Amino acid sequence: MRALMVVLLLGAGLIACNGTRPVSDTDRAALAAHEAQWAARSFHSYAYDYSETQLSRNFNARITVVNDTVSSVIDPQTGQPPATPRTWPTIDGIFGEADLAVQEGNFTISIEYDDTYGYPTLFSAQSNNPGGGELVRTSNLQPLE
Repeated sequence: MRALMVVLLLGAGLIACNGTRPVSDTDRAALAAHEAQWAARSFHSYAYDYSETQLSRNFNARITVVNDTVSSVIDPQTGQPPATPRTWPTIDGIFGEADLAVQEGNFTISIEYDDTYGYPTLFSAQSNNPGGGELVRTSNLQPLE
């Protein structure tokens, strides 16, 4: 019983510390404005650092996108393609995930954006389902054109 109380208190503490909140009209407008800023960029080939935490798994990669399509993915620790096969997102794909979370309305989200190009540098979507959230960070975006 004591272990259950500790788990419940820890869970309550994590919820209380959670910086996310329900999606507002301001959030929707900011997402649309930043998506338009990203769409107006002058390049369609770029590389960026990507990290994702989902459930108890962490992924880190350097993703290269050529003509809006992922062309290579490298694990920064090994310098090789990641051992875990999966689909890796473009920045447009991350915007798509954010759009979906906003439209569904079952998530509490937090998004931070890059000042220069408008892409999400942090995207957190948390649901009420156990383990139903994800945290994505992007950084070091470099145009290749």
